[in-house]
Amino acid sequence: MKVLIAEDDLISRNILEATLAKRGYEVIVTTDGTEAWETMKGDRQIQLAVLDWMMPGIDGVNLCKKLKAWDSEVFIYVLLLTARTRKEDVALGLNAGADDYITKPFSARELLARVSVGERMIRLQNQLTRHVRHLRQFDQKKNEFLAMVSHELRTPIAIMKGGVSLCLDGVAGDLTDTQTEVLTDTLESIDRLNRLVTDLLDLGKIESGKMTLHDKPVNLCELTEKVVKAYQKIADKAGVTLSADLPGESLILAVDEDKINQIFNNLLNNAFRFTPRGGCVSVGLSEDGDSVHCFVKDTGRGIAPADLPKVFSKFEQFGYEESGGSKGSGLGLAITKALVELHGGRIDVESKLGEGSVFTFSLQKNRLPKILIVDDEETMVELVQRFLENQYQYLAAHNGLDAVRMALEENPSLIVLDMMLPGINGYDVIRELKQHQGTAGVPIVINSAFPVDNERLKRMNENRPIPVLHKPLEPGMLQTTIKEMLAA
Repeated sequence: MKVLIAEDDLISRNILEATLAKRGYEVIVTTDGTEAWETMKGDRQIQLAVLDWMMPGIDGVNLCKKLKAWDSEVFIYVLLLTARTRKEDVALGLNAGADDYITKPFSARELLARVSVGERMIRLQNQLTRHVRHLRQFDQKKNEFLAMVSHELRTPIAIMKGGVSLCLDGVAGDLTDTQTEVLTDTLESIDRLNRLVTDLLDLGKIESGKMTLHDKPVNLCELTEKVVKAYQKIADKAGVTLSADLPGESLILAVDEDKINQIFNNLLNNAFRFTPRGGCVSVGLSEDGDSVHCFVKDTGRGIAPADLPKVFSKFEQFGYEESGGSKGSGLGLAITKALVELHGGRIDVESKLGEGSVFTFSLQKNRLPKILIVDDEETMVELVQRFLENQYQYLAAHNGLDAVRMALEENPSLIVLDMMLPGINGYDVIRELKQHQGTAGVPIVINSAFPVDNERLKRMNENRPIPVLHKPLEPGMLQTTIKEMLAA
């Protein structure tokens, strides 16, 4: 294994080189941080670096930051060498991304032990990277296959539905009662198949980050009334009472009308599937401060407590045998949750066995785009907010791990991302976000004081270019870039 040493002190450098070479490591020696940085960039096989804290050029802490931010696809184990023993200094080095540290004066035994730990970590990390790469390739092929099959099924489904509908309309001649019944059942099966294909296509868009919203002012009261009217025939046929509880005044929200319709349709289909003849299904809206709550309530069999945590998971199905309801795709509620979260809302369910269920999703009245600003310098976070004024809601994270956590929890509209971060670097943040369906499509604007690898960024986000702004920021450029990314 290749080990890089960056040490300006001749005696320490010779001891390090001799000790590691004697153990069989291929040692590359540099005398300052700048030389070490150039050497690392020129040799991708070096994955373990022993860096002195205090040295000319780039010091060990800043060199560590640069190495950790350089290439997230290659794990570089950094062992920081320092004469500093204060806990604050140790914490500073580890927060810069160092994997371990060793204090001067050091013994050969301790050095070799710590390097050996690093070597094991590198082997494990390389194995994990290979496994993750294979899983991503498999997941991508799976999504491509589902999308291809779904698209290919669309045309024959349309032809079958058209033919059966024409027969039911009497185009091919009069039908007996038995023929009408058989064709009606066939048409219902075709509709179920069509819904499954639609669900698979939607799931593929959501997981690949290609599902986008087209917001416009929508009167939720009118939309809900139309949905209820559309389901009245279904309710009459099922022997279920359908009612609406709507406020007298209009509720205007900036939402994607088609997606809100889809949310209501999925929830109502689910309610009718589990509500027996003689039961009730109700739909309603209510206001609470800056939020609007939309609910679909049924008096069906309810959901067992053990099944509640799985309600919004993909391909989860339960309760069909007991209720006698038809079996769905197991995707409707998972897609519903994703669509609600794309709107910056949340969805919950309450249920009791034998009494029924209530699904409630909440939306914000004034949905200003939410910007997550990621920078380890508080002054830079404040500067970005001042540049953007009061046009957006703001969140802030000061390291890479917090950035990923907040993005998953808060569902931001856009992320302004520094690349040199404590913990994990900007490339790692992007990679982590792309692995989660809720954040895979969130637009990102890079804000960096250092050069970035544009080709690498392009590979990481092929669907949408990631614009790169350089510090010091220009207010006009930042504002224009963010508006363009949000409008795309």
